[in-house]
Order: sequence, then structure tokens, then C-alpha cells
Amino acid sequence: MGAVIARVLVAATLVAPSPHSLAQTVSVIEYGAFATSLSTFSRFEKTYRQQFPELDWTTDYCSSPLVGNTGRSFNFTMPCRRHDFGYRNFKLISRMTGIAFWNSEQRLKVDNQFYNDMLTTCEPRGISQRLNCRAWARTFYQLVRTLGR
Repeated sequence: MGAVIARVLVAATLVAPSPHSLAQTVSVIEYGAFATSLSTFSRFEKTYRQQFPELDWTTDYCSSPLVGNTGRSFNFTMPCRRHDFGYRNFKLISRMTGIAFWNSEQRLKVDNQFYNDMLTTCEPRGISQRLNCRAWARTFYQLVRTLGR
């Protein structure tokens, strides 16, 4: 009987997702929001979505009703995804712990990463489209700085 219970307990620990420490969770959020390159963010998302299902992986891809996240001279889909990841998960961890992970300093850091990510997507474009793309990036950045919460 004792051996059966021991096997059930071992099996349960292998099947059940292990709880993550606060440090691990914050580390994953910071890595995804800031350390991984924009070009590898999708791979990061696929890898960590399964390991950290408690995080908020949803996105609305820059809910900009007038423009959307793509246009003739820009495609900010990936920067918007990463920006949503940062905003949603730093807020989530703050709500879960009561610790102010989401504050004006962190918001500025996430918004600045968003701006840099948008500029990264502008670089491969021709000069005319690149200039337009950069102008749109600045507009999006100013909007999130003004309206983002």
C-alpha cells in the first residue's frame, strides 16, 4: 500500500505543473519583455507559454482603432505583442503579490522597449517607407506614453 501511494505522489508531481517562485516568474517576464530579441520573441512565447501558463499571454495587437498595428509603411504586430506581454504581466504580478512591480519606472522601460522594437521593424524598409515607419513608431510611442496605463 505504501509503495502505491509513493508512486501516485511521484506521478502527481511529474504531471502537475510545478509552482514557480516569484523570482522565477519575474525573471521570465523580464527576459521576455526586455532581454530576448524581437525576432526570437515568438520562440520565447512558444517555449514559456507551456511552462508558465499562469502568465497572461493574451494580446490585442495595439488596439489602435484608427490605424491598427499595420500599414503600408509599418508592421508593428510583434512589438505590440511584446508590449502587451510586458504591460499585462508586470500588472499581473503586482496584483498577485501586492508588490509594486508595475510602476512608472517599469512602464517607461516597457514603453521604451516598445519604441525600440518598432524602430527595429522599420530598419529593413526602403528609405521613404523607413522614414514613414519611424514617424508612425514615434506616434505610437507618444500614444502609449499619454494613454497607456
